[in-house]
Amino acid sequence: MHGFEPTAFGLIIATSIVAAGFTYWFLSRGMSKHTRSPITALPENETVYLFDDTTLIDASPNARKHLPRQTGDETDWQRFITAFSPRFSTLANDLRTLAESGSLTILPDDPDDQIRINAEWQDGFARLSVSETTPAKPVIDPVNLSALESELETLRNTAKLAPYLVWKETRDGNINWANTAYLDLVTTLHPKSAKNWPPKHLFGHLAKTAASPQPEMKRVSIKGQKPDEVLWFDLLCKKTNGSTLCFATPADAIVQAETSLNGFVQTLTKTFAHLSIGLAVFDKNRQLALFNPALTDLTRLPIDFLSARPTLFAFLDRLRENQMMPEPKDYKSWRHQMLALEEAAADGTYEETWTLPGGQTYRVNGRPHPDGAVALLFEDISAEISLTRNFREELEVGQAVLDALEDAVVVFSQTGMITISNAAYASLWGVDPGTSFAEMSITDATRSWQDICDPTPLWGHLRDFVGDPDDRRNWFGDATLDDGRQLECQISPLAGGATMVKFHVKPAPKKPTKKRNAPRKTSAKA
Repeated sequence: MHGFEPTAFGLIIATSIVAAGFTYWFLSRGMSKHTRSPITALPENETVYLFDDTTLIDASPNARKHLPRQTGDETDWQRFITAFSPRFSTLANDLRTLAESGSLTILPDDPDDQIRINAEWQDGFARLSVSETTPAKPVIDPVNLSALESELETLRNTAKLAPYLVWKETRDGNINWANTAYLDLVTTLHPKSAKNWPPKHLFGHLAKTAASPQPEMKRVSIKGQKPDEVLWFDLLCKKTNGSTLCFATPADAIVQAETSLNGFVQTLTKTFAHLSIGLAVFDKNRQLALFNPALTDLTRLPIDFLSARPTLFAFLDRLRENQMMPEPKDYKSWRHQMLALEEAAADGTYEETWTLPGGQTYRVNGRPHPDGAVALLFEDISAEISLTRNFREELEVGQAVLDALEDAVVVFSQTGMITISNAAYASLWGVDPGTSFAEMSITDATRSWQDICDPTPLWGHLRDFVGDPDDRRNWFGDATLDDGRQLECQISPLAGGATMVKFHVKPAPKKPTKKRNAPRKTSAKA
């Protein structure tokens, strides 16, 4: 065994301790350079954030409670801006100068608000400290706190899942909050600026001009992805607490429907322009929505009056003033009739003939349309009425001529139905087809003839002739009434396949009378 000197052993131990200490110092210095955080030792009640560009690398426990939950691709920096921009509208713009200034204090929009944000630039990190000197608020009991957190979660989900665009603008026009739908559209239309904050304005200064104490919906358009693509929105903005809250609802389907409707209305207008029937369509509010040129010709109403979209009652009042409708006995009852007209037209049951003071005759129909609209149709039937009257007069004259004949006359149609007969026919056979509710055929007629005539094959031949479209000749036949009188029947074909039968009653033959012997003359002597 070799000897061991104490001095050498102590030297070795000292050297090892020095080496270990140097190694620990070197490693701790290198690690602290990358992992040290100036806030890890802060109390929980402090609100401090440490950012490396847009990434949150550290935060105090109390600070993390203020950040909204991450629901998408938004960065930590966007979450921070979203959390505090309602009270600091210029927060995003102010923090852009932090690297140059080194430190700054950001004040809230409300001068009475005691909150402050102290920002410092330390070794390439942004250290943001939020302090508030307002009096301590009363402690909220757990039940109310849970309800508030639940409501907050509901509101966040509502804003996130809303199918329309929602965003908030500051006084200077910068966007300090936007929902998911708005950010998604920015990403779609402007991919290069998708990660920038604040997000890009999609509607320019339209939102600012649309904001007013009494906001109104405005329809605006923006360019889509394709060169010829246009996106339509209904924009509504309202000022609240010094900011502007905007809503944009997609209106592409509505614009397309309105365009199709306008094209359809123009097509209908061009089509109705060539109709001779006057058309007046009143919408659900009973205002004139559509009319054609024939309406002005028939009603003599000026175009400027119709273009002003009068109400239904104003339209009817004007017709009455122009004597283009029947004059009522009293105005009050006429108003009730017009109210009944509107109700009947809405049900599709109104149809009436107007005899005008000028001698014209109009047929007026009311028809219901979708969405509560009503259409009135005006048709001039004066010529038709005149023709009908003339035709009726001719029929009456023809009937009178037939009734004046001594012979019985009856006419059968091609289908074998009686179309006309005279008074002599009704007197001869005891049947008047003109007063019967049911149509009488050749079979019904010949059956009634057989009842008062001796058997004869004439009636069978006549039935065959009436139904035969080929055999069209003029012929005669004889029959005998049961009282002994002779009938001379003349069967004549007429135009259109009709057949006329004329019955001439021959006088009954006189029975021969025996001659009485003349009284003998007697002489005076006898």
